Amino acid sequence: MIHVLIRRRIEEAKWLLAACAIAMVAFCWLRVWLVSRLDTGRFKEILDLLPSDWQRYTPVDFAWLITYEGRISLVYDELIVVGCVSLWAIARGSDCVSGELGRGTLEMLLAQPLSRRAVMLSQVGVTVAGVAMLSFCAWFGTWCGIHTMSAKQVVAPSIQLPIYLPFVGSKLPIPFAEPETVYIPMVDLVDANLYIPASVNLFAFGLMLAGFSTLMSSWDRYRWRTIGIVVGEYAIQIVVKLFGMSADELAWMKFLSAFTPYEPEAFVQIAHQIPEFTWSFVMRSGDGTWRGYGPMSYHVILASIGMACYVLALRIFSRRDLPAPL
Repeated sequence: MIHVLIRRRIEEAKWLLAACAIAMVAFCWLRVWLVSRLDTGRFKEILDLLPSDWQRYTPVDFAWLITYEGRISLVYDELIVVGCVSLWAIARGSDCVSGELGRGTLEMLLAQPLSRRAVMLSQVGVTVAGVAMLSFCAWFGTWCGIHTMSAKQVVAPSIQLPIYLPFVGSKLPIPFAEPETVYIPMVDLVDANLYIPASVNLFAFGLMLAGFSTLMSSWDRYRWRTIGIVVGEYAIQIVVKLFGMSADELAWMKFLSAFTPYEPEAFVQIAHQIPEFTWSFVMRSGDGTWRGYGPMSYHVILASIGMACYVLALRIFSRRDLPAPL
């Protein structure tokens, strides 16, 4: 019976999942194409125009954002990527209990030889699998872009010298010649595996949001109210994080936002510059000095919030009295 229920969950969610997955792959591929079109020097000119205070709104240095790795990593903070995962998590989480109650189908399900635990866990399993699939699609779209695009670079013409000269090198630039445009395969410039930690962070974020949506759904009977509560709290968490980033005296507010551990571009920078800490819980220098929490600490925080919400939601749903259908 449980297999039939899981197939029903998949049938209900397949079109939303397919649309979000296609959007994720296409947008991440398109982002790599856009990065490949803009020369690094021109991008540096754009960043130089930004006020220095804007540095506080990104967890990485502007100097690293100039690189191809840095510019591609920003895709994990784009509205479409975060929005697709959020849409899936909220839509499926809110449907778990209050959605079924609103449609009047929960009573029919529980009239079958199924426990409440099985009814909820079947929904949870499909939701979490969908979050994992969308996170993989974000990385896969990036991988496709890196392996199919070529970076446009403008280089100054030079003459290859027969010997190496001090302070000059082996190439002598031609000062009055027109710059040349060359295309270098992106796969020779960027390693797609650098973005695996960002995808893991995206999965943990989606798991947290799906768990919270399920928790709100477990005690409510109206799906529209569940979605309203989740979206309202979503907006509050974003505002609290932004306030915490805006000024040093408000930095304590970042600890009040569950979105603070979502910093995918920071984890790409760690994987790029200090790969030995890519999957660490803490980071220490060679002499043992504390450098900060590692990426795994942030992943675990987000995932733990999601799992705690799921456990609490299962407890509430197992014990609550279900209202009579209207």
